[in-house]
Amino acid sequence: MEIHSYGIAQICVNGHVMADSSNDDVITQKFCSECGESVINKCEVCKQSIKGRPRYVSQIDPPFAYFSGPYFKPSFCINCGNTYPWTSSKKEAAFELIQFSEALNPTEKEDLKNSINDLVTNSPKINVAIVKFKTYTAKAGTEIAKGLRDILIDIVGEAVKKSIWG
Repeated sequence: MEIHSYGIAQICVNGHVMADSSNDDVITQKFCSECGESVINKCEVCKQSIKGRPRYVSQIDPPFAYFSGPYFKPSFCINCGNTYPWTSSKKEAAFELIQFSEALNPTEKEDLKNSINDLVTNSPKINVAIVKFKTYTAKAGTEIAKGLRDILIDIVGEAVKKSIWG
């Protein structure tokens, strides 16, 4: 089976997925049932539809289409590269939490914030960012480390998750 196309996802601005395989641009739920925020199905910058689950077409006669496979909510628009609102909000929350650390000095706090940017964007500096993140969160303490894990777990890639949290 080959992927024929992708559905259109409907996700609230806080990142709760309402639908991951719509066939059209009609939003079926205007507000999130989990948090009450508005639901979007397009990038707020370029208006490209948010990529949903893969759509396959069967090889039998008559062919039929179906959605299959797991859905991983994107952090960035595939058309313009801008962050989706849930990605920006989570990064801001992580940056705010870092400010509560009394164990880190201002330079370390800034370095930790920069490492988070590298972790989220999966930049070429990813290995350095992982080491910095582990080092600074160990120094910051378990409350800050746990909070950052809870915030970032949805917006970093699988390799980063395994490397940092096992």
